[in-house]
Amino acid sequence: MQSSQKNMDAQEITVNINGFKFKLKRAVITKLPNLKVTSSQTEYFFERPNQCFEAIYNYCLVGKLHIPLTVCTGEFLEELEFWGIEATELEKCCHHRYVLFMREQENLRGFLRCTAEEEVRQDEDEKSTNSPLKNRLWKILDNRDSTKETKTYFVLSTTIILLAIFGVAFSTVTVTSVSDQVDNLGGHGTTRTVELTTAMHNGKSETTGTQATTDSEWMKESETNASHQYAEGEKMFSNIARDKVLTIENTDSKTRWFLYIEHFTNVFFSIELIIRLVCCPSLSRYFRGCLNLLDIVVLVASYGRYIVLAADMTESTINADPLLYLQMLRVLRLLRIIENVPAFKILCYTVQLGRKDLMTMVLFLFIGMLLFSNFLYFVESNDDFQSIPDAWWFSIITMTTVGFGDMVPRTALGRIIGTLCALSGVLFISLTIPIFVNTFQSLYLYACFRSNRFEKQK
Repeated sequence: MQSSQKNMDAQEITVNINGFKFKLKRAVITKLPNLKVTSSQTEYFFERPNQCFEAIYNYCLVGKLHIPLTVCTGEFLEELEFWGIEATELEKCCHHRYVLFMREQENLRGFLRCTAEEEVRQDEDEKSTNSPLKNRLWKILDNRDSTKETKTYFVLSTTIILLAIFGVAFSTVTVTSVSDQVDNLGGHGTTRTVELTTAMHNGKSETTGTQATTDSEWMKESETNASHQYAEGEKMFSNIARDKVLTIENTDSKTRWFLYIEHFTNVFFSIELIIRLVCCPSLSRYFRGCLNLLDIVVLVASYGRYIVLAADMTESTINADPLLYLQMLRVLRLLRIIENVPAFKILCYTVQLGRKDLMTMVLFLFIGMLLFSNFLYFVESNDDFQSIPDAWWFSIITMTTVGFGDMVPRTALGRIIGTLCALSGVLFISLTIPIFVNTFQSLYLYACFRSNRFEKQK
């Protein structure tokens, strides 16, 4: 009985894969659970990829499963499922390809699901609005198609946004002549006038003159100015907002046209917002959008300037600095330009997918910041690192490889700690950034492939 069983196990079975024959003994056929072997049949025919089966055949012979380099990972995993082999049987050298493929497929499925939900939402919005004119205006405002009207409005709105941003930016530039700069320097700067008269008499030099400021007084004044600048740096805002923002009080004929540009852009953005609110399919969904709320806040901040202008005209002492500080949010209008750009959507989705990795990187940076700042505070002089929170600035700037150089360790041990701080930052960032890069690259390449395929179908 045992001898007959041994003879049966030693019997060879031929597996024919599209004309390529592979001979296996019955004893190793058990590694292929989905291959049902009978005692009477000795050859089995399958229409399957032969390259994938070569790796499976080697697995049956030597017990090691590898993914062929010339075979797609997804195709090979399908063959493993067909033959009933678990992916856990893969060797360690192939785990990287397997995990990377599964992660990319999971990210791609999530991206396609979000894209499909957005398309369904757009279809529902079109059906919910009975007015064809509103639908058409909404598509143009939201840049949802590639018609000539949409492209024209996109160029127009982009031009207005850039005009608003650069108009405010150039209004802060002061152009003065050289004589004005000399006058300003003479009125506010520290001057040292030295008048020397030298007379040579009998080989000796006699010097007479007056020195407006002695060296000791000049050093004291420099220290006072430095301490004043350091105190100013501790404030969140160095000056009051009215000194930095263009108003009626500090404008003239050369800079007044910047205010006219601002009036024009505010009117354009106001009309655009009104049309958006009228034509949007769902107001509740519109106000749930972050960019839509941001657009409203920026517009309200722009109208805050008129409150300041009215206060200046009526000589009111109202403190409108908080409204003027909101002027910095104008730059965020650029997000409206790239809102529907596929690369921007993929970037946002990539950050959303990698939020755990991002939090891990932030956690490592936070731990390193606390660790190195504590060491530097106790090692270095209090004049250079006045407190541990001051040392936080040095640690985070050094770990992010920026290094402003405003705070520098001077002791040997402090420089060693600074070197370790810089090296740790390079390691943390270099290990986590490629995760986002790979995810973004894979999704962006798929989006490009999909758009090219749709263009060819049209």
